[in-house]
Amino acid sequence: MKKEIGLQSLSHNHSSDPELVRMSGFPRRSDAFLGLEILLAVLAFLVHLGTGSPSAYGEEYRIASESDRLKNWPNLLGPAASVSSATGLLMNWDGETGEGIKWKTWIPLAGYSSPIYWDGKLYLTGANASTRVVYGIDAESGEIIWERQVKAIPGSPSGVRVGEDTGYAASTMATDGVRVFASFANGDLVALDLEGQPIWSKHLGNPENLYGHASSLVTHGDDLLIQYDQDNLGYVAALDVATGAERWKTERDFGASWSMPLVASIDGREEVILAAEPMVVSYDLSSGEEIWRLECLKYGEVTSVPVYADGLVYVSADSANLSAIDVKTQEIVWESAFLKSGVSTPLLHEGLLYCGADDGAFVCYDAKTGEELWAEFANYGFYASPVYADGNVHLLDRSGKMFILKAGRELKIIGEATLGEEASSTPAVVGNSFYIRGLNHLFRIGP
Repeated sequence: MKKEIGLQSLSHNHSSDPELVRMSGFPRRSDAFLGLEILLAVLAFLVHLGTGSPSAYGEEYRIASESDRLKNWPNLLGPAASVSSATGLLMNWDGETGEGIKWKTWIPLAGYSSPIYWDGKLYLTGANASTRVVYGIDAESGEIIWERQVKAIPGSPSGVRVGEDTGYAASTMATDGVRVFASFANGDLVALDLEGQPIWSKHLGNPENLYGHASSLVTHGDDLLIQYDQDNLGYVAALDVATGAERWKTERDFGASWSMPLVASIDGREEVILAAEPMVVSYDLSSGEEIWRLECLKYGEVTSVPVYADGLVYVSADSANLSAIDVKTQEIVWESAFLKSGVSTPLLHEGLLYCGADDGAFVCYDAKTGEELWAEFANYGFYASPVYADGNVHLLDRSGKMFILKAGRELKIIGEATLGEEASSTPAVVGNSFYIRGLNHLFRIGP
């Protein structure tokens, strides 16, 4: 059964309402103590946000703990930049014969968004020119247990232009463990609870974009981060996960980008790093103020997400170089103009950078020096991002073939498997299973 979602933004603030403070267990002794009582309530609220515990003011202010995030797959690249703790993954499987396929579920509406996973459920979007839907799927059985149609959001355009490789549901969802967030090609953004009930929704602005809006969503603490780089407007924003209220918004003027924000802790400060032609720009997570910028993506159509480790940020695009940037000096340490990620995001693990290219190349670099350690070529390009799990790198090409490589400085292809249909989405890898969206179906691959 479908439920329509309109604009339902929470505007109340429990911590500033004296009556609700008294109802929450703060006895009113006298008006002289009211200010102190309110202050204590606010402090308690902030503590609960940091711990992931339910606050005294209701479930809408709760967020998951970091340990819970690491057990799940809350966004496009998972909780740890495409590095999974999954073990016992199958090496041999075949989507056509059914070997190793625990279930295979047809998704009614198409989309290139990847699945996310939280506490035994998968969340996914699908859309066409007139209909936008969020699906909740049971991870054990593959059954679609609910679907919610998103419509009647004030400001939504009657139609948008999209490319064949992007479609109307290319942005991958995100979750904070209490809510799920979904955005679509027309600029609609919605927050639901884990059972699909609407919490709030809003329109991000009418997008004008050569291929269609595709930037995925990221949560960090109680912030929902939005990269909205279009040909006609651009900004990065942090929204309150519980209400959708804007915490800060910084205008950008770089044209369209299909990337998503990276949050990195650098010298004790949390930075939000965005890539768009021609710039990489870093912002302060707490305020949205710009910290640094570097022009290194000129002429590139940027889809790949920045990755960070050990003082270096790595960015790449189809017609721009793969660049390793020193965040202290904002200088390029090394770059490669040939073998690099385009749509796919590089995987950074234990000092090695693995890239899948649009033309079918896959390559490994020494992340510090840029030395090319090995390279191989496949028949089809890579849109899905490589994932590390159980000692191996898993890389899915656009035909649906999965290459399984032994992680390391030497090329060792230890397995190949086939989905049986085309695929462009990045797998969610949790427990002992892959969850992969193909052109028509969602698959669970595992014992």
